[in-house]
Amino acid sequence: MYDYEIEEIMRIRQEISDENKNDINQLAKYYRKIEDELRISGKYKFVDQSYNSSSKPRSQPIA
Repeated sequence: MYDYEIEEIMRIRQEISDENKNDINQLAKYYRKIEDELRISGKYKFVDQSYNSSSKPRSQPIA
């Protein structure tokens, strides 16, 4: 990847963090919301896989 592509990714990630007040819980909620929207769209395929045997993958969108 070229430097400008990495810089653009970093800028967007920082923008998302700023919009969520750099709060880890808000960021997690934001990314889960985006994931749910993408799942519902049917445009992408998701592999539900858990690397931690104590947690189960989400099968339903979060309300």
